Formats: sequence, structure tokens, C-alpha cells
Amino acid sequence: MRDFKYGLRSLLKSPGLTIVAVLALTLGIGLTTTMFSIVYGVIIKGLPFADGDRIVELRRDQASRGNRRMQTPVAEYEEFKAQQTSLDAFSGWYAGTVNVSGTGDAERFTGAFVTSSVFELTRVKPLLGRTLLPGEDTENGPRVAVIGHTMWERRFGSDSAVLNTIIRANGQSYTIVGVMPDGFRFPDDAAIWLPLQLARTPAVRTDGQWLNVGGRLKQGVTIAKAKSEFDVIGRRFQTLYKETNEGITAVIISFVDAEIGPDPPQLLFTMLGAVFFVLLIACANVANLLLDRAAHRTKEVGIRTALGASRTDVIRQFLAEALLLAAAGAVIGTVLAQLGIDAFNRVLIDTQPPFFIDIRLHPPVLVFTIVTALVATLFSGLIPALQSSRADINEVLKDESRGSSSLRIGKVSKGLVVFEIALSCGLLVASGLMIKSVTRLNSMDPGFRTAGIFTARVGFPAGYSDTTMQRQFFDQLRQRLATTPGVRSVAIASALPGGGGGGGSFMVDGAKYGTERDLPDARNIAVSAGYFDLFDIPVRQGRGILETDRLDSDPVVVVNQLFVDQYLGGKDALGKRIRPGGLKSTSPWMTIVGVVPTTFSGEQDKPRRAMYYMPLTQNHSNFVSLAVRTEGPPMAITAQVRSAIKALNPDIPMYRVYSMQEALARPTWFIRVFGTMFMIFGAIALFLASVGLYAVMSFSVSRRVREMGIRMALGAQARDVIGMIFRQGIVQVAVGMVLGLGLSAAIAQVMQIILFEVEPRDPVIFGGVVGVLSVVALIACLVPARRATRIDPLVALRAD
Repeated sequence: MRDFKYGLRSLLKSPGLTIVAVLALTLGIGLTTTMFSIVYGVIIKGLPFADGDRIVELRRDQASRGNRRMQTPVAEYEEFKAQQTSLDAFSGWYAGTVNVSGTGDAERFTGAFVTSSVFELTRVKPLLGRTLLPGEDTENGPRVAVIGHTMWERRFGSDSAVLNTIIRANGQSYTIVGVMPDGFRFPDDAAIWLPLQLARTPAVRTDGQWLNVGGRLKQGVTIAKAKSEFDVIGRRFQTLYKETNEGITAVIISFVDAEIGPDPPQLLFTMLGAVFFVLLIACANVANLLLDRAAHRTKEVGIRTALGASRTDVIRQFLAEALLLAAAGAVIGTVLAQLGIDAFNRVLIDTQPPFFIDIRLHPPVLVFTIVTALVATLFSGLIPALQSSRADINEVLKDESRGSSSLRIGKVSKGLVVFEIALSCGLLVASGLMIKSVTRLNSMDPGFRTAGIFTARVGFPAGYSDTTMQRQFFDQLRQRLATTPGVRSVAIASALPGGGGGGGSFMVDGAKYGTERDLPDARNIAVSAGYFDLFDIPVRQGRGILETDRLDSDPVVVVNQLFVDQYLGGKDALGKRIRPGGLKSTSPWMTIVGVVPTTFSGEQDKPRRAMYYMPLTQNHSNFVSLAVRTEGPPMAITAQVRSAIKALNPDIPMYRVYSMQEALARPTWFIRVFGTMFMIFGAIALFLASVGLYAVMSFSVSRRVREMGIRMALGAQARDVIGMIFRQGIVQVAVGMVLGLGLSAAIAQVMQIILFEVEPRDPVIFGGVVGVLSVVALIACLVPARRATRIDPLVALRAD
């Protein structure tokens, strides 16, 4: 306690150093805590169930065709269920839209169509009533429903008498038999659970619904053992069903890994590593400041040692001061982390993240913060402590002419600066790549109009089998909206431009293909007449989709220019024919009647894709996107659109209601968010490195006042003094940048998954970082160098 009290008094006597050190550690600890809380909430925490880490999922891979993480046909699910022995509560499910009506306006919810064993998988008991019973998930079983806490609150006012209430889900009547507790949304953010009432043995093995499949590891069974068993079963299927299962392997992975996918963990751990760099730079900065301070306290240390203080006592005193700085940085950094978490959650909430993601200051995160503060204490305080305690007491007490010369810290201090420059270089390259990515994304011309367009999603879920009625609904909706005041044009499509779309293999008439894997692949969208005009997409050749392209007319298709270049040799495409599907496809041949420019696909990894557009009337889609071009603010017509839909069919809700500009920005939100975070990391790293270099150069000048006075007294010019200081600083910067560029190349390669149209080793970025660090180094050296030239030789010689 004496050490802490003395350390606090001592730090308060140096307010400038204390403020800079606490600021550096606040930034380092605060950013690290923010990033770790994100990693913990997304990856480490796992499922909010007892033994949630034992819940696994089955995915099928077909490496030969690049198909990964495929779902399982319902017939194969039954076979896996019969043959496997590693998992309890072996279950199947798929997520889908559930339009709920009958107790108010129609609403769209994310639902789960599940086997009854799904609830055994999680072992979560219902809040009211019961879950599904065996037999209710069979074909033609009773229509019962379990609802989530959110739906219970919103549609039923938390009424405990909700059980046995009849609701309409996807146009059919269901009886509510249970309510799940708050927070339960397994498996895919579900708000309602309906029994999976499918034929389990379709005529063709791969026909029918494809499912997510999973279970709970039995007691004593490891995930490795389960992987081994399912691998054997998968290979058995390859032999038994060569035509459908060739090259398909069965893979068991944890539920969390299955839902998140392989790329986000790589990205998040890269971000965590980057923010650790910021922490290390901050610690190196504080260590340099404390080294400077220690150099001016050598006589104090010598006197304390002469009075009986051991080396351990001296080290403990310095570490106590470092701990006070780290503790202050941790407290303020935790507040900074909370602000960062709140900001990240505001962005994340509209991206429909998996239900188990929970980002906040969990107790383990706070423990991590404490550990980080202790690590920062050791890193920033141990070097000055060891250096101070190493001084020779006799030399220190005899050194009355130069009080701090006895402490040889020059090499250590310079090494810390090299370390800071290297880490800063890596972060600045990452920041530069992200700045360029975000700039490219924001300035990109998508190739279609985005201003003044209202968009929404509507559709008919499974159960609506009357496609004639659905087509009539879409036609009537277009006609009704087209007459709405303020509306210029209306179009309906299976997907918006920049919103992805369907995709798959197809054949070009006259081309020869050996196997299925030789078939070309392209995206496709089914669109109504007026689609290209509404989005200002010009038709370069031929024509677009017309009102006359009806179900009973010849099948036609419009392709983009990349499709022509990639699959038709860049030649005239009009009149050529394509057929969607594999070699055995029975789909009709479609004649190419038009060519449009290649527009932004909405995908970060392939922003330009070969694509073809089919008439919506000839290629029906249950779910469609509605686009309305308006004369005024696009979102002002939301109520009119909702009323038009309700008037045509009260069971059909409208959802994903955005302006076109917002709809286009949503798929690439992570580039902007993580890009901004990398920019912050880089800016802070540059600030800390420049402060560190300035502090070292300034300290060097202060230690060499007498030497410089003698040099100037003997005739040295100001430029000679400046040159001497510059050479010292530039060597440190050069060594740091050489090491940092190697580190930058490794970081850039890992970041490739979030870069948008930017090469990971962009020479402009690397050259720019070298230039920025050189300028910062120049300024950091120039200020103390100019101060050194103003030293009066007589004053310098009398200084000691």
C-alpha cells in the first residue's frame, strides 16, 4: 500500500506523462475489450443451453463441384437417423417464412418446420403448454403450433389463455399448444415452430424438402468419434447411390460453427489480432515514457537502495506505478468498450444475426479486461523497473554531474520505437486497404438507378399451390400501385438488382458437355415487364421483358454482357438458346431476345456476375421483391403499398421494407463496419507511434544537452546537430518499416475476405503507408532537433 500511495503522489507530480500514459492504455485496453466482447459473443460463448457445445449439425460437402455445407434430402435424413449411433435427439428442420393471420393484421415471421425431437435437442422446457409430440411431425398429422415469446407478447398480449387458440399460418389453421420462454429462438431465429409434415420417402431420393440435420452428442461420445461414424455412413451412401451421392461426404461440426460459417471467425480473430497490436503499441509507448521518467529518478533509486531497499523493492515500486496507470486505463477503457459495443449492436440488429449472438460485457469479458490490464502492467512497467533496479549504486551516487547518465536505456528505448513502428505499419496497411475498399464501395456505379425507389418483399409460403391465383395477385398488385398518386412505375422480380438472385447450371444450345461439372453457371432473376425501365438499365441489343411474354408464349430470356462474353464468345447473342438445369433437364429452351449491361451483383467476392433475366410470368416465384419508383420520397408510400396488399389478400404481409439505396447497402454492411474499425485502429496506431517516436527523440535530446553544447561551442552548425538527430531517428523508422512491411503482407492476405475490388498487396497502399510514416517520423524528429539548435552553448556547459 505504501508503494501505491507513493506511486500515486509521484504520478500526480507528472500530470503530462500521467495523462498521456492513461490515454494510451485507455485506447489500447478499451479497443481490445470491445473486440474481444464481439469475438466472445459471436464465437466463444456458444449456445444459451445447458451443454450447448454438445449440439452438432450435419453438413454434406461435394468438393469436386465446389459445393460445401449442403443440406440433406429428407429421404437421406431418414437413412442417417436409422444408421447413426452417436447422437441423441437426431432432428431435421428447415427455416421458412410463416405468414401469421387470424388474430390481427397479417405478419411475417421467421418460422421453423421441425421434427418433434428438436425440442429434446435443446432440453428447454416451454413456458406454457407443451412442445410437439412424436407423431405430430408425420405426414397428415394434426396441425399444431408452438409460438415464441415475442409472438405471444406482440399478438396475444402475454395472455396465459393463449393455449388452444386457432391461428392461420401460411393460409392454414393451426392450434397453439405451447409457448417457449423468452430468448428461445432455436434453430434459426424462429418465432414459431410448425411440425415437419412431409413424405419421408419420396419417389426420387433427392426429391422433397432438403433439411438442416443435427443432434446432441451422447454421453461419452466426442465430436471426433461422431465425425468418424458419419464419414463411414457418407462413404457407404457414395457406394450405394453413385448417381446422387458421388463425391459427397458427411461432415459433423458444432452447431455454432455450422451457423456462423468459416469466414466470420477468420475475420473476427484477425480483427482481434489487429487490436492487440494497438494494445502492444500503447504498452510500448507507456514503457518508453516510464523509461524516460526512470532515467530522471536514478538518484532517488540509488538513495533508496543505499538505505536498504532491495532490487525487489525497487521493481515493486515501479510496477505499482504501472499498475495504477493500467487500472485507470482499464476503468476508462471499459466505458469506451461499452460505447463501442452499443454502436456495434446498433449496426448488427438489422442484419438478422444468429439468435445465439449476444454481444455485451459478460463476466468473462470483464475478467479478460482485468487480465489485459495486468499484461499491460507487466509489458509497460517491467522494462523500466528492471532497468532502474540494475543501476550500480556507487556509480549513481558519484554521478553528480549528470544525474541520469548512469541508466543505460538508449538501446531499449530505440528497440521499443522500432517495435511500435513495425506494428503501426501493419495496422496502417490494413487501414489503407479498408479505406480504399469502402471508398470503392461508396463510389461504385452499380449500373442501375437507386434514388427514389421504394422496395419491399412479399410472397406466398409453402402451402399456397395455386400458381394461377398467385400470378393474378402480382398482376393486380402492379396495376393497383401503378394508379397510386405519386407513383411513376412499378416492377416485380424474384430479386432486386444487386440483391443476388437464383443460380445454377445451364446449357447453351449446340454446345457439348461431358459431365455435369462441365456445365456453365450463372445467376438468374425472374422479372416483370418494366423492370429495366424502372431501374434505368438500358437494353443494348434486342428488347427487354414485355407484357406480351406470357405463360402461353415462347420462353424468352435477356442476358447481361458478361454472360455474352463469358459463355457466348462475345458474339451476337440474339436468337441463341439456353436451358436451365443439368444434362437431364426437361426445362424448355429459352431464346435470348436482349442484352443489357453487367450490373453490380451485390456480392463482395464477385461484384460482377454472368446473369440472365426471365419473364416472371413464365418462371413463377412464390416470393418476390416489389419496386416502386416514386416522384417524391420513396418511403412516403409505405402505407399505400401495405393497404393495396391487404386489400388483395389479408394473409400476405409485407416485409423488408427499404429504400433501394438502403437495400443495396445492407448486403455489404460488414465491409463498412469493419472497414471503419480498421481505420480507427490504424489512426490510433499512427498517433501512438508518432507520440512514442517524438518522446524518444525528445528524451535523447534532453540527455545530450551538454554534448550538443560542446559541439556547438567547437563550431558545429545547426544543420550538423539536426542531421545527427535525424540520422538517429530515421534508422529506427527504417528498421521498423522493413519489419512492418513484412507483417503488413501477412495481415493483408488474411484480410482478403473483406476487401472490395482491392488487391491485398496494393502497391499504392503500401507505398502510401511508407510515405505517411516517413512524414510522421520527419515531424517527430524535427521538433526536438530544432529545439536542440536553440541551445546556448554556455548555458549547456553550465547546466550540470
